[in-house]
Amino acid sequence: MNSPKFNVFAGAEPTPEESATLRILIIEDEPDVARLLKRVIESCGGHEVRLEGVPSDVAGCLRDFAPDLVLTDLMMPGLDGFEVIRQAKAVDEDLPVVVVSAFATLENAVEAVKAGAFDFLAKPFSPESVELMLAKVARNRQMRARAASLCRQMQARDGDLAALLGESRAMQNLRIWICRVREPRTNVLIEGESGTGKELVARAIHAGRGPFVAINMAAIPDELAESELFGHRKGAFTGAARDRIGLLQEAGNGVLFLDEVNAMSPMLQAKLLRVLQEKRMRPVGANQEVELNFRLLAASNRELETLIEAGQFRRDLYHRLNVLSVRLPPLRERREDIPLLAEHFVQRYARAHGRRLRRLAPEAAAALIAADWSGNVRELENIVEQAVILCPEGRTDLPLTSLPARLGGEGWQLDAAPGVSRPATLDEVERQYILSVLRQTGGNKAQAARILNIDYKTLLRKLSAAAEPEAG
Repeated sequence: MNSPKFNVFAGAEPTPEESATLRILIIEDEPDVARLLKRVIESCGGHEVRLEGVPSDVAGCLRDFAPDLVLTDLMMPGLDGFEVIRQAKAVDEDLPVVVVSAFATLENAVEAVKAGAFDFLAKPFSPESVELMLAKVARNRQMRARAASLCRQMQARDGDLAALLGESRAMQNLRIWICRVREPRTNVLIEGESGTGKELVARAIHAGRGPFVAINMAAIPDELAESELFGHRKGAFTGAARDRIGLLQEAGNGVLFLDEVNAMSPMLQAKLLRVLQEKRMRPVGANQEVELNFRLLAASNRELETLIEAGQFRRDLYHRLNVLSVRLPPLRERREDIPLLAEHFVQRYARAHGRRLRRLAPEAAAALIAADWSGNVRELENIVEQAVILCPEGRTDLPLTSLPARLGGEGWQLDAAPGVSRPATLDEVERQYILSVLRQTGGNKAQAARILNIDYKTLLRKLSAAAEPEAG
């Protein structure tokens, strides 16, 4: 059975002030009962209550209203309370669901709690029983709020968590989840598109406890991968001049991070499965097996379930990897984080390149927020660094004109030939930047050389090289 993937978009933890009032959804097919329950709840405090009969789309209803508490009848035409619980947990695993039923048997109550219900309220209900149930829910929310507050305090002092920039609901919940999963030594599967920060998440889970050994499985040929992972003995193959400890052993009492695990060959998948089952392995050319003790964090930029269906990844290995799992959201699904990320990169690369830049101009921020970012945070970082390099000297805010043409700026294609829209080469970027500095200095080459931090002869050589194609 697969572990449920952590949903970073689930409801954010409440503040203590928010815990006093609740948004409550009542799913009940008897209108008189629903209205009575609503009146009783409203008499207990300033709660916001919404009534639903038998919704055709429970999950959609939950996402639309975003309740703090769901009260559902157990027996309804075409729907039962157990299905409501299942769909509620798929939307937000922490959302409390209270089952309300006239069939108040011990068996039903136990089954409801096993299914994930927070509580069971028997019909006919008294005002006192409703008030007691609401008090339990409020206490639960306050405990979660305190836990979230402690986690935020820990994040402020934790460099690995602080590296996961963003104040969107998705990023707040991701950091809270990381705090929860640090202690267990269970395997973790991190899925997400390229550039979403999978290694940053792995390092935050590791939290500096023991060695952190990382390897990108797509970057190493199959014939070397076995020796890299398992190690070898002297003379095991041509070129094995001495014993070598493999990465599996290097990660002892720490973390082994396998990036792009989806790129592993079938042979390596089978060998890794055996290691995870046996907690031991045999180096290449060795006669004895060695004991292993590491925590495995695996990352994939493709959904492994899709690869399993295509026959490209072993299902049994997937189950070994997928004890805990999380999907990282692409940048386009958390656009509210883009200004924070972009300004962080502006300040970082302004320091690196000796610029006075401190922030984004409003038009530049709007352009970045509207972009698609197929390369996610990594692409955003590259674009911002390029814009910082090309920004006119002396500016304190990064203007729209420094961004690439596809984002509405001029960037490195400032003087590009008409009709040329391909990405610029590194030489072209350098040439455009030199010409830009010369325009700022009014053609004063000595001043331009000082700004560029190169000597005068180097500038002349670069200008001569830039002019050669035109001469030709």
